[in-house]
Amino acid sequence: MKTFLAHCFLLASVLANVFCQDLKVSLDQTHSKWIDSKIVGDKYLIQTYIPEQKSIPNDSLPIVFVLDADMSFGLVYDIVRWLQFGREIPYVAVVGISYGTGQKDWWTKRSRDFSESKDATKFWGDYPLAGEAVNFKSFIEKELFQFLETEYNLKGYSKTIIGLSFGGLFCTDVLFSKPELFNNYIILGPALLWNDREIFKQESKFAGNHSTVNANVFFSIGALDTEDITKPYYDFVNQVKSRSYKGLIIETWTIENETHLSMLPSGIARGLKTILIKK
Repeated sequence: MKTFLAHCFLLASVLANVFCQDLKVSLDQTHSKWIDSKIVGDKYLIQTYIPEQKSIPNDSLPIVFVLDADMSFGLVYDIVRWLQFGREIPYVAVVGISYGTGQKDWWTKRSRDFSESKDATKFWGDYPLAGEAVNFKSFIEKELFQFLETEYNLKGYSKTIIGLSFGGLFCTDVLFSKPELFNNYIILGPALLWNDREIFKQESKFAGNHSTVNANVFFSIGALDTEDITKPYYDFVNQVKSRSYKGLIIETWTIENETHLSMLPSGIARGLKTILIKK
């Protein structure tokens, strides 16, 4: 009897230790894998959410790509799951492109990957690695898409990209350089002032050779954002709308009482509903 009680006490102690361990939070139905990019010469941590459901096979799931995933993957993951739970959007996979090596690396490398040039004005400070977006676009097109199909059978016949600030600048760049890369663009608080409004010149050059852009675009900013974001934003949206591109559907939303960062959850949720309901 004493032996039995001793064993029970030992088992209880073991279980108590197990349940008291400081465990990391785990996001259900997610995966993380590294991918080495020969094009960029760096590696990325690709975070993936694939919903467990039976109605849509993986190779037909729409894919939502998240820039700045070191900071935003969990946010988009939660918003998507809530909206799917409420049947406000269809099932989608979420793919986060992150660096996985800490906030300092994230802040430095995003300027490299999200900008087409260095900023001669240095209005927002000095970013010595800036100007390599052409390589990042090639990484997405030639390496990441193939990686997702090979690893998870995600083909993404419908692809959406979400970008904030520098990420929004990158999304805008893609829209007017390789618009076919994505079907849908959620562009939030884009840093369009970069390098003396270079993106305005890029769009003008693009318009000289293209009259059609087959894409759905959701532009949004916070009403309390700073003028270096809001003024170029309104000017650029008006410039694009003036082209009357065939096939281009644009929705805009200025979010009252929100700043450059606080608008992010609302912008993502409204953007996903606006874009995905069209599909």
